[in-house]
Amino acid sequence: MALDEALLNAAAESPELAFFRTYEWTAPTLSLGYFQSIRQAEADPRWSGVAIVRRPTGGGAIWHHHEVTYALVLPVSHPSAQRGGTLYHEVHAAIAQTFLTQGIALMRRGEAAAPEERTRPFLCFQDRDAEDLVLTGSKVVGSAQRRRAGAVLQHGSILLAHSPTTPELPGAGDLADASTEKKGWSDRLRDRLPTALGLQPESHAVRAVDRQHARELEEQVYRTAAWNRRR
Repeated sequence: MALDEALLNAAAESPELAFFRTYEWTAPTLSLGYFQSIRQAEADPRWSGVAIVRRPTGGGAIWHHHEVTYALVLPVSHPSAQRGGTLYHEVHAAIAQTFLTQGIALMRRGEAAAPEERTRPFLCFQDRDAEDLVLTGSKVVGSAQRRRAGAVLQHGSILLAHSPTTPELPGAGDLADASTEKKGWSDRLRDRLPTALGLQPESHAVRAVDRQHARELEEQVYRTAAWNRRR
């Protein structure tokens, strides 16, 4: 989370920069959406004792276990970043095409969003949004954004298989003959998604200045109770 925010800040300061990365988590972790109350997690015994962090992006909570997380950072000057809905649509279209190359057809849910005043489910993958990617009716890809002056960060999760902690949420490997090997999906997304957005990707290590900024954010923000319990 700290590195993703550091990259967001870097793109906000230098609009010639854009970043895309994928990752898995060293331990199964519950990430709360920026606006969610931690009391919702504390009310459910299955989240007792698990690692919890609050994302800088919105949306519902995600149980990061058998999934791939992506982070995309674009300057607001990029055509796809100027409207939030456009970026969701184009990124999810690229992910759907990536799955299609493996013979798996993901569909955009495409239903009109429900009124904002409705009670939203705690978990992202139980929510219903027009831009969700679904497989046989079950959500397997969801995303959320954080905008800052000059740049936008879009987080997303690609659910590959159900977790024993969330057996009600099947992944692509449960619903179709899809690989659940994370590295393979990360490589496929890396090769397709930036190009689909008109970017010319270059693989490189994170700059030292961004690593240092991420370390500061990690210690001062994401590892603190003040951040994770702020709601």
